[in-house]
Amino acid sequence: MTKLLIQGIEIETSGVSVGRIQTAFEQANIRGCDVKIDHTPNVDAEIALPPLCLFNSDGTPCQAAYEYLVSVCRVLNNIGCRINSDCGLHVHVGIRPLDETQAQSHNWTANSISTFHNTRRYYTEGLEDEISAVVWYDVAYRYSRQQHLINRILPPSRTNNRYCNPINLNNFDNLHANNATIEGLKRLTISSNNTSGKFSTINFETWSRGTVEFRQHSGTIEAEKIMAWCKLIRTIINWSITNRVENGTGSTTETTPENPFRRGSRVGVQYSLMRNGGASTREIMDATGCSEQRVRAAVSEIRNRIGHSAVVTNTMQANGRRYGDGTDFTSYEILHEITVENSGAMMIPENRIGNASIWSNVDDDDFEYWQARTSELYPN
Repeated sequence: MTKLLIQGIEIETSGVSVGRIQTAFEQANIRGCDVKIDHTPNVDAEIALPPLCLFNSDGTPCQAAYEYLVSVCRVLNNIGCRINSDCGLHVHVGIRPLDETQAQSHNWTANSISTFHNTRRYYTEGLEDEISAVVWYDVAYRYSRQQHLINRILPPSRTNNRYCNPINLNNFDNLHANNATIEGLKRLTISSNNTSGKFSTINFETWSRGTVEFRQHSGTIEAEKIMAWCKLIRTIINWSITNRVENGTGSTTETTPENPFRRGSRVGVQYSLMRNGGASTREIMDATGCSEQRVRAAVSEIRNRIGHSAVVTNTMQANGRRYGDGTDFTSYEILHEITVENSGAMMIPENRIGNASIWSNVDDDDFEYWQARTSELYPN
């Protein structure tokens, strides 16, 4: 079933001060926007709209949300806000969709605008349970798998941009979809250019605030462009929910990563020793210069990173030794493969799963819009 997704829009602009924008919104009786200084170079303001249910379940725009967005963009255009290549458009998708049996999209949007204007708090009535991490894994995988196509529907300034780094497709090899967790997804986005994970095309660091953030779109104060991007995001997510993920039980065989730690680090060296046949506490201490206590702490860190079942402790008793022989005869080994039992959300089997393309279930008019956008941006 198609989900009613809640989306929060952040518009970055230049050329007009925060105070001037706030005054213009007050004069136009636009309620609920949070306008603040943006510290990105060459960007003067960020306008965060309250959470909106932009689309009905059939994909048509929610009239109340659409009219609100149009009114915001109209004011920004009228007072001379400008967009440059440093401006971005960020879309937060609520991790809890709207329960259509509890509220209609237009009523929910009106309540959301009013609640944020009056209390500076987000409206959360009528929301369902969280969308599973397995779905978000699939969304991120499909987005990253066709990153080259997404780059072509956005300006060149948004490709390999330091504020929206692409997720390395190879990172998905280190986390099986059916075992996905939000912490695991956060680790997928980390790279040498993006050590916190925040500045990714898809940012999972906002999960604690109830959203997943899509950061790649260029800045714009054109309502139609914003709606088109929000609708594409909505379609990608809903296709994963309805055609690529299901609830069930099963098991998967996973290969542990060759080494998920920084090359040459002490924990990285310890990981390699443990994965290549195992090593005793003494052998790890000799190879790394770490104390016995620090070796054990690193074992815990490794377990947290790759899963407890992947790390085997061979105790001194198992090795036929007595108490006091632990340093030399307690050893640790990382298995190359583990079998994981799953229940709940999991990927649909290959013989039934829907197409992984980002264009799956995009209607013809929207597909043609994005092809025209590519031709406009990259005419050659």
